[in-house]
Formats: sequence, structure tokens, C-alpha cells
Amino acid sequence: MTLFGNSTQFESQLKNYLDTKLKSYSKYEYQIMSMPKSYSRLEINNEKEFRIKKNYGYVPIAIYSSNNSISSSLLTVKLKSYKEVLVSQSKIERNVKLSPEMFIARIENVSSVEGTPFETLDGMDLFRSRTVIREGSILIKEMVEQMPIVKIGDKMKMHSGGNGVDVTVDVVSRQEGVVGGIISVQSGSTIYKAKIIDKNNLKLEE
Repeated sequence: MTLFGNSTQFESQLKNYLDTKLKSYSKYEYQIMSMPKSYSRLEINNEKEFRIKKNYGYVPIAIYSSNNSISSSLLTVKLKSYKEVLVSQSKIERNVKLSPEMFIARIENVSSVEGTPFETLDGMDLFRSRTVIREGSILIKEMVEQMPIVKIGDKMKMHSGGNGVDVTVDVVSRQEGVVGGIISVQSGSTIYKAKIIDKNNLKLEE
């Protein structure tokens, strides 16, 4: 545990603690929401977990009174946490294939962002927009989905059978999908559910 004697020590040690806990961010700012009303000293309780919820951090502390009794509490700090993220340079409609040119990397306050921000342009062209993305929006993973390798109307081979026997049926896709996804396919008047192996092959779901 880390001991705090006076307010100056408290600020210094709390800053070191937050530096460690928030090291994944480019930078951060914090404000203590309220201090305990009375204490002889404070200790950060490193045995308990530091938690973040939106733009608030909760630091576990032990509060020592003048008679040396101990109580546990949480010190609430208001946070502004910054990361280099991707920001859209213009409005992007739904189901549009993404490209690196659509975004700019910029350090932004992500404290109140709902979702997981993208931090790299690598592999961006493997995705498309799941929703409308407004100009200036921080790109989060919940806004995108993988580009489908199978489209509606694609002709494919569906495999079934066991014990080394491979039965193949020509089918037509009724849905879009990605590798590992389950889609509906049709052969004649019969509808099947099948898992996508690659852009040409599926496996019948029993």
C-alpha cells in the first residue's frame, strides 16, 4: 500500500498511481471529485481493482482515522483520457466499403466514447460501414462489419456427409456472409442452412 501524509503527497502519489493505470492512453487529465471529510492518512489499496466507467475512475483507498481505525472507500476522479484514434473526414453512408483515405488519425478525448475505437488504418479495406458514420465521428468497431465474401445470388458448392464421404450439392446463396458465418442457401425448392468455408464452398449445418 502507498501512504499519503498530506495533500501534496496525496496528489503526487495519486498521479503516479494513475500514470500506471492509464498508461495505455496518450495523455489524461483528472479531477478529484471529493476527498474524505476527515482522516489522519490515506492509503491506496493496491489489492483491490481500479475501475473506469465512462469518464470516471474509482480508486480503492483505505482511510485511517485519528484513533487509527481503518475504513475502505473509493476515491472518485473525473477523467479526460486521450488516445490517437481514427476520425471520419466526411459522412459515410451505410454498407460502404471503407478505405484509409476516409479517416484521419488524431488524438481525441475518448472518455465518453461508447464502444471500442479503431487505433490503426491497417486492414481498413476489409470492413464496411454497418451504420451511417457522421463527419468528425470517432470510428468504433461497433460501427463496422467485415466485408462479405459471399453475396446474394452467388453460386456455391455445399458439402455434407461423413466418414470420408463428401456429398456436394450446387446451391445459390440467399444471404450475404463472411467466413464462418451461417447463411441460407437454396437448391431447387429446398432451403438449407450452411456455414461458409470460403467464397465458393459451404458446409451443411445438420
